Amino acid sequence: MCRVAVHRRDVVRDLRGRRRGRIDPALLGVGERIESLDRRGKQLILRFGGGSAVVIRLGMSGRVDLQPHGARGVPPHRHVVWMLRTIEGDRVRMEFIDARRFGGVHIAASGTDLQDRLLDRLGPEAHQIEGEELLGRLARTTRSVKVAILDQAVLAGVGNIYADEALFQSRIHPTQPACTLTKPQVDRLAKSLRSILLVAIEHGGSTIQTHTLPDGRTGSFTQNHKVYGRVGSACTRCGSILEQIILAARSTTWCPSCQPVGNATSSAR
Repeated sequence: MCRVAVHRRDVVRDLRGRRRGRIDPALLGVGERIESLDRRGKQLILRFGGGSAVVIRLGMSGRVDLQPHGARGVPPHRHVVWMLRTIEGDRVRMEFIDARRFGGVHIAASGTDLQDRLLDRLGPEAHQIEGEELLGRLARTTRSVKVAILDQAVLAGVGNIYADEALFQSRIHPTQPACTLTKPQVDRLAKSLRSILLVAIEHGGSTIQTHTLPDGRTGSFTQNHKVYGRVGSACTRCGSILEQIILAARSTTWCPSCQPVGNATSSAR
């Protein structure tokens, strides 16, 4: 069973992004048992015994901390706190913290609401994608491949860092229209996405500024970055100077030698 404290009301929304009026405490899990904790794409999902669910979106700066119930100190930007009792009887605090508030806590009133408003709209998991399936999904869009693989409806679980790294590893220019990729290119991209994401998970992700794991440890995958955050530096593969542009409001770094333009276009959307 759990109790919940909401310290910043505007981070709690429904799955359409709307801020609800009065929050039904049961929808946030008050008095409920957590039946499962799942992940789908970049969403964390808590399902409660009463049928409701909470979706936690971390955004760019969010994180979830776990603390013993009696731990001192209140971290800044702590917006929602679940006070839980484990099966063993221990009391812990689960805290949603987000300095920039790009993330949020989203309520699903039922399993059907969760399925219809979130799960059915997400593409396959990027860390499991095979080339044949990815080829079919990319063939449907003229957008640049970088923009396409960031679209969670196309492929769930890819963020900006890992999109840059996978495109570099597979030697694909980020502005190449997705529908022009050949099967060998897409096979390489799918393999790169799988391998990079699995290694990143083993390393706890990439800590650039605020990201930490629930136990407070930072992610060490930044040591594996080949292009992200390295604009103006020498390519680790060929020595060329890495370049950067903005695609879909996201920084995009690539090697002009290892990722030749080919079918890419500077006007990619």
